[in-house]
Amino acid sequence: MEGAFNHLGNHLLSDSAAAIKAGADDFTGIEPDESFLYGKFGGRGARRRADDDDNQTELYDDDDNDSLTSMPVGAMKDLNLGRPQDEDRELPPHACAYCGIHSPSSVVKCLGCNKWFCSARGNATSSHIVNHLVRARHKEVQLHPESTLGDTVLECYNCGTKNVFLLGFIPAKSDTVVVLLCRQPCAANTSSKDMSWDTSRWQPLIEERAFLTWLVATPSDAEQLRARHLTPPMIAKLEEMWKENATATVADLEKAASIDDDPHPVLLKYDDPYHYQNIFGPLVKMESDYDKKLKEAQSEDGLTVRWDYGLNNKHLVSFELHKIESGDVKLAVGDEMRLRYKGELRPAWEGVGYVIKIPNNQSDEVTLELRKAGNEKTVPTECTHNFSADYVWKATSYDRMQYAMKTFAVDDMSVSGYIFHKLLGHDVAVAPMKTTMPKKYSVPGLPDLNTSQIAAIKAVLSTPLSLIQGPPGTGKTVTSATIIYHLCKMNNGQVLVCAPSNVAVDQLCERIHRTGLKVVRLTAKSREDVESSVSFLALHEQVRMNDSNGELVKLAQLKSDPNA
Repeated sequence: MEGAFNHLGNHLLSDSAAAIKAGADDFTGIEPDESFLYGKFGGRGARRRADDDDNQTELYDDDDNDSLTSMPVGAMKDLNLGRPQDEDRELPPHACAYCGIHSPSSVVKCLGCNKWFCSARGNATSSHIVNHLVRARHKEVQLHPESTLGDTVLECYNCGTKNVFLLGFIPAKSDTVVVLLCRQPCAANTSSKDMSWDTSRWQPLIEERAFLTWLVATPSDAEQLRARHLTPPMIAKLEEMWKENATATVADLEKAASIDDDPHPVLLKYDDPYHYQNIFGPLVKMESDYDKKLKEAQSEDGLTVRWDYGLNNKHLVSFELHKIESGDVKLAVGDEMRLRYKGELRPAWEGVGYVIKIPNNQSDEVTLELRKAGNEKTVPTECTHNFSADYVWKATSYDRMQYAMKTFAVDDMSVSGYIFHKLLGHDVAVAPMKTTMPKKYSVPGLPDLNTSQIAAIKAVLSTPLSLIQGPPGTGKTVTSATIIYHLCKMNNGQVLVCAPSNVAVDQLCERIHRTGLKVVRLTAKSREDVESSVSFLALHEQVRMNDSNGELVKLAQLKSDPNA
């Protein structure tokens, strides 16, 4: 019977039909000896596999700041971690890694890290197990061997999916069986429904950020009173420690709390540029170190690749990254990656390339364009297995931030006096700018402006520093393009336009180009071969298409074909 349960899915059979009929989450009325596992719906071979959906924990990512959002941990050395009264007694291996509760019916094992967590909430709004699953991006769990259902791995009866954020249960029409099914596709796929399943009564296994109580019981008040009490910031700190040391414990948390290495808080006002740099410099360094650690930990081994040639005669290599599917990795076009081969068919090899394609609706593959090396014959195009991919981390953006702050501190003339004092939070009297306002604010090639857009444009053209805010779809891009048009016409000069992403820059370029202004799109060298709607505006394309300068034509030919 145990084998049937493990191979066929999770089925709860009970003579207490009234409990299921009620449709409630509380199945505590079922006696332990009344429940057993049932597997009559088919053999192992009849089950089909389905991959988990990407990032299915996003429904629980919007938790309040006190439970799931990482918070700075300060002054923890003065906090009492709430040790249980019998702290000298050694806890069993299945004790909750947060609070120490170890009742078999109340704990669940996370298969992603092999740690145990309970269904108590403590000081947070999420149960400890759900809190951990969301923070660690883990999705698979196993019940305790001594629980009512035994050491069950929760999975879909039909396809075997183990993502608990997708799983739910439905009672059979016979009112004696509970079947676990995933939300998509099994519970919604009418072609695969068993006539004895009442799919209209499908309910998720996790509600209110906790497992249903008939599956994982809530610890008693006495157990929770004796348990260790961790605050949400402590839990966040412990989860961060596990990323570097999987065996870290609450004791290590206390040691870390005794070290006062927290950065200085950000202020509203600063005494001078050195004060500004001393506060923001360490913050940028911490962000840089964390980003580097995150990127370097995202390597993947055992990849199967597919080789091809690009139109520019460069090697293209495509492969699937499982960490992208799980949501652990964020990849963008233009990112640099290193591909390594350590197989047995040829000597070891490694090459560096830029991402030119990321997973989309048509394909889950990532495609790299390899940089040309001295000897192209060394590229192992005859091999397809045993490759590894590493993410190449670059400190360029962080180095520029640090350099800008140092320049700001030592050179008083690096920025205008107005911006200098604004950055330091000083009160600055703004003298009215002598500006001749345009008679008509709408510009050629762009939609007519509404009243709020015109008011924003007037404010920007008459003040040295402005901030425009608005919900998506309210016309901020059109407003920005209109402002740039008027600035160019008023000053008869060039305007530098910046945006936080390549997509935003492309959209601005497109809008500004419609007005008739001359636009030059500056792009990173790694993105020169990436197609976009404004590629013809890019600097390298305009140079390539300009045949009036013989020297530029020759340089462009050398760039495209070094052997020419």
